[in-house]
Formats: sequence, C-alpha cells, structure tokens
Amino acid sequence: MARSSCLGGGLAASGVPTLMYAGTADPWHDPMRDFAHAQGIEFFSIADADHGGAIRRPDEVLPRVLPFLLSRPLQVSGAG
Repeated sequence: MARSSCLGGGLAASGVPTLMYAGTADPWHDPMRDFAHAQGIEFFSIADADHGGAIRRPDEVLPRVLPFLLSRPLQVSGAG
C-alpha cells in the first residue's frame, strides 16, 4: 500500500469493515499486511500464492471471508 498511499488513506477512512488478504508470494503481500495492521484492518495470508493465485484458492479464502461477512450487520444506505 505504500506505493498507493492515497488509495490506502481512503480505504482506512471509509469506515467500511474491511478484510484484506494476499498470497505470500505476492510482491504486495508485505505492504498490504503492514498497512492492514497499522489501520486495524483484518488481514490473512495464503501460503505460497502469487498475486493471481490467492483468489483462485477458495478452499482457503472462503473459510476466512464468510465468517467475516456474517459477523457484520447488513446496512443499507440511501433507501427511502
């Protein structure tokens, strides 16, 4: 995230619950992990996955993402 600080700042300030993940072989892994930890954002790693590989491993991703989504109430804005 260090290479894209304005995006990271907007994400951190959004107030939207955020879960980030990356493969350990992704060059963005460490910057994303460090940013997430600094901002109090949940983060997990997918071992030995590169940038595109992590998303193609649903057996490892979904057990972390689904509980994250289910633990947050659905909020609809702009209705009415």
